[in-house]
Amino acid sequence: MTKSIAAIAFPLALLACSVIPAHAADNTPNPMLMDQPQTPPPASIGQTLLDQVIGLDGTWDAQTKLGVLTDTFQTFAYGTAVLGQELLNGKQITSTIFYVVNGELRADHYCDFLNQPRYTVQPSLEPATLEFEFRGADNLDTHPMHFHSTKWKLVDADHMIQDWYILGGRSRSPWRIWNSSSALRAHRFRPRPPWSNDHCCGQPPPRARNSAT
Repeated sequence: MTKSIAAIAFPLALLACSVIPAHAADNTPNPMLMDQPQTPPPASIGQTLLDQVIGLDGTWDAQTKLGVLTDTFQTFAYGTAVLGQELLNGKQITSTIFYVVNGELRADHYCDFLNQPRYTVQPSLEPATLEFEFRGADNLDTHPMHFHSTKWKLVDADHMIQDWYILGGRSRSPWRIWNSSSALRAHRFRPRPPWSNDHCCGQPPPRARNSAT
């Protein structure tokens, strides 16, 4: 009886030994799969448009009828958003925050008209152009005049044209400061030279006076 039990137990032990290594082999990573490159997901339209705004990083100046208009762009939040600020003759007047939500580029504008329009930035049929579509605003009940849309033409690394369209209040036509065909070229934004933080429009800083003369 003892021998028969041992004869039965021995094959069962061999069966158990053969099953355990096979089970462990299932958890071993396949080296063929590990060597395959991981393809990153394609960038969304919103991220592609945000990258164009990121490319504006720096300071841009335009000469207008009201004086020198300055736009600055700075990335923040680990490159996921852009802060755009606008100054007129050195005085800050507006701010705009660009960010992506669900693959869509949005722009929240804090305006000198004392309201806060919000836009969705869309790709344009025109090359290198950003079109801002109105999607809502705050404080229009008390300050109805607002920038209803805008189009930015990124001509090249040294030129940017902005057309702004005003609605509300007494205005129902484009703001002539930027949208006049006769003055459009004069109101192109140009990047400020890197050697100048205090002077605009491509003009070099004044020479230091010689105290000996």
